[in-house]
Order: sequence, then C-alpha cells, then structure tokens
Amino acid sequence: MKLLKKILMASLCSLMIASTSITAYAGVVGKSSSRYPKVVEGATTAADTYLNGAEIHMLSSSTRSQMMSFVIKTKNGKLIVVDGGLPEDAPHLVETIKSFGTEVSAWILSHPHSDHGGAFAKIAENGFEGLQIDAFYYNIREQAWYDKFESHRAGMVNTIRNAIAKLPAGVSHMTSKGEVYYVDGIAIHVLNNPYWIESNSINNSSVVFRLDFDNGTRVLFLGDMGPQAGESLKAEVPASELKADIVQMAHHGQYGVNKDVYELIAPKVAMWNAPGWLWDNDGGSGYNTGNYKTLEVRAWMDEIGTKTNYVIKDGDQTIK
Repeated sequence: MKLLKKILMASLCSLMIASTSITAYAGVVGKSSSRYPKVVEGATTAADTYLNGAEIHMLSSSTRSQMMSFVIKTKNGKLIVVDGGLPEDAPHLVETIKSFGTEVSAWILSHPHSDHGGAFAKIAENGFEGLQIDAFYYNIREQAWYDKFESHRAGMVNTIRNAIAKLPAGVSHMTSKGEVYYVDGIAIHVLNNPYWIESNSINNSSVVFRLDFDNGTRVLFLGDMGPQAGESLKAEVPASELKADIVQMAHHGQYGVNKDVYELIAPKVAMWNAPGWLWDNDGGSGYNTGNYKTLEVRAWMDEIGTKTNYVIKDGDQTIK
C-alpha cells in the first residue's frame, strides 16, 4: 500500500510539473517557450466588444489547408464577404451567409489564389446558389502576367476571372487606391493598388482593405501580402492610415508582412486564418518541426502588445 501511494504521488507530481510547461487558452492546450511565447486567446467579454453591434465571422477550413473566409454582419444585418476560401469551403460559406440572409451587399477579393477566391468560383459555377451579390470588388490584371510569373497557379486566376464575368452587369468593380465604398455605416477603404512584383507575385498583389466602423473601430485586411509588398505599403501609405484595432494576419500569419508593418498597425486583436499545423509550425513531426514563420510572428504580436488572437484552428470565430 505504501509503495502504491508513492507511485501515485510521483505520478501526480510529474503531471503537475508537465502542466507548468504548457499554456491553456480558449479550450486549447499548446506549448510555449521564452522565444515563442503563446499570446493569450479567449472569448470576447462585454468590456472587449469592438464593433458596435456588428459581427465578424471568421470561418474555419473544411480541409486541412490554410484558407481565408470572412462574413461580416453589420449592426442592421447587411452582409460583407471577404475572400471565401477554397472550392471545398463553398458549402460552409453559403450556409453561413444564408443563416443571415441571401443578399451580400459587398464581396471583397484580396487576390486571386484558390484558398481565397476558389469558393467564390465554385459558387459562381453553381449559379450563385440563390445568393444576390450587389457589389464585387477586386483587382486582377491581364492573364499573360500570371502565366509568366506564377504559371503553376495561373489556371485558378483564369477560373476566378471567368467566375467574376458571370456576375450581372454593373456588379463587379476593379478597385483603385483611395476609393471608399459604404455598407450600412461601414466605410471600406482601398489602401493600395496591387504591387506587381515578380517574386511571390500573386500574394504580393494583395489589395489591402480597411473597414472603418461607425464607432471608430478599424479592421485591416492584409490578404496574403508578403514582405516585399509590405515594404511598399509602408512606404506609400501614411502610418495613420495603417493604424487599426483589429488586423487579419498577412498570409495566414507566416511569411507575410514584416514586423515593422505590424508595429505601425498596433492592433489590439489579431485574426489568424491558420489551421493547427500552421499555428504550431508542425512540419509533420510535432510542434516547431516545420519551416513556417508562424511562431516567430506570434512572438512579434506578443511584443507589440496584441491583446487577443482568434485562430481558425479552434473552429469558426466570432468577433463582436
């Protein structure tokens, strides 16, 4: 009996020691280290509401892949969609939209990659599935450029281009820097024209949109903008225009814009379109065994003072 008690006590102590090396948050347990601290996550409390009755719904992936899909419901029930995800994500996106209605006041496409515009292309292929899209905002250049600089993804660009062409006349609009669109008290600012950079070309062509809510809250969408385009953005857009309360992390939080861009944004909240393997830099052999920069970027956000992270590895996320 004494031996059994000793074994039980030793097991309990080992468990207690192990528990000190992990950090729990939002129902998820993960490792942390001095180099890569885990920024606190948690449900929004009444004191932490930002959107004055509106809601941002960040949808999780229907596959293991990274993707980006947002449905924004204004305080009066109007809908704004940002990107939409992969073709496989289309059913969940349509289901989410229809849970609020069938009219989309504005659909924004950051850039024509399949994990951003593929769901829209699938919905268009299916005759728009009963959805009414009032305005579609995008910026895509002539096909030859994509054929030359990112030929392995040029086919999807053309698919998305053809899907946009299926919209009713007058719905699609090629964006231009400085334009502002309005939906129910939300001002949608276009902060840049695409940067036509030959490396990481389509990601770097992401258009940055800032949504200003009627209570002063700003939400910045960076798409998949990479370091090169991030430097151009920083150089040509005043810091005051980049400042935002909530930011969508560029390129799913890894190999996006550099830390100095996030320092200018200085967000309280970060939205990560990152599945679990990407969030933990899991290259297949567990935590921090991959070549992704997510852990480094997480450390940046902690140093900058970001208060809360929402991550799609935990399922659909709602920011209020």
